[in-house]
Amino acid sequence: MLLSFSLFITVVSFGQNNYQDIVYLKNGDTIRGVIIEHVPNKSIKIKTEDKGVLVYQMDEVEKLTKEPIQAEGGISSGELDLKSIYRGIIELGYQIGVGDYGTNRLKLDLINSYQINSYFSLGFGIGLRYYFEEEEALIPFFAYFRSNFMDNKTSPYFSLGIGYSLDASRDFEGGGFILNSTIGISFKISERAVMNVGIGYEMQKMEIDYFYAGSENSGAIGANIGISF
Repeated sequence: MLLSFSLFITVVSFGQNNYQDIVYLKNGDTIRGVIIEHVPNKSIKIKTEDKGVLVYQMDEVEKLTKEPIQAEGGISSGELDLKSIYRGIIELGYQIGVGDYGTNRLKLDLINSYQINSYFSLGFGIGLRYYFEEEEALIPFFAYFRSNFMDNKTSPYFSLGIGYSLDASRDFEGGGFILNSTIGISFKISERAVMNVGIGYEMQKMEIDYFYAGSENSGAIGANIGISF
């Protein structure tokens, strides 16, 4: 519940970035940007899209509004089609077991995500985990959350995956709960493509026959590299 509440607050907060202040002047001009100072019944100061700062007396102003930011082609950010905000992610990593039941594993994830804005995305994924000591392969299915901390070509990010795995080595029997968290840095390499490099912790509940017949939490710390497109 705490995680859901935090995600809700994040969406609401970052969603404000999709709007800008609009100043309609009596001479017919329209000024777009962010109002940085407003003296009631006297004047306003607005920082424009090109980073300039303009000051107007209120008797020059017809009205003030907030409207969706206009993207290229005159389409508002709230009207972008699904294709423009879909993000596919491929990640490959190697994880080293930690704790009593940790075991080394190879990680591959394919993720479909919906980018709410420049900072926040949600989606789902499917993956592969190959455990070297047990010689077993698990197939995880998981919900995916990602937050980029900056809207720049290079940005720190945090991602979280929560789901359930099936054991492909045992006729796809239930493997158990899986949780994977990663913190890293993303690098924009083209208009659509972004490279992701990170480190993370994963916990997988699974049968540990190497020690005894039973289900335990197997933890691991690893490095990931991937690409978003």
